[in-house]
Amino acid sequence: MKVPGITASRGPPKKVSPIVYENVKISTPLGRMGYIEARDLNKDTLIWDLKVYEIEYIPELERDVQDRFIISLKLENNLLEVINEGKEKFLVNLDTKEIKKA
Repeated sequence: MKVPGITASRGPPKKVSPIVYENVKISTPLGRMGYIEARDLNKDTLIWDLKVYEIEYIPELERDVQDRFIISLKLENNLLEVINEGKEKFLVNLDTKEIKKA
């Protein structure tokens, strides 16, 4: 069974540039698929982290070919657009932490 957008010979996750919002650096933490985290821009201390999406793994397939890392973060007003390797788009309200699949 094939999973759209994923190949068996994948490389490492794409490095995603962090976003700065109200003196907070928002980034994708290494090794935590589907998560974003917010750190104090000056002290680099963790303020919050948030699971944006869950992956439903198919048991018959290797897990690594089903992984979908975040490939893009984009800020518009107080909404953070998160896109993963499966081209799924999520909008995160940075004030309320509400997540909507777009």
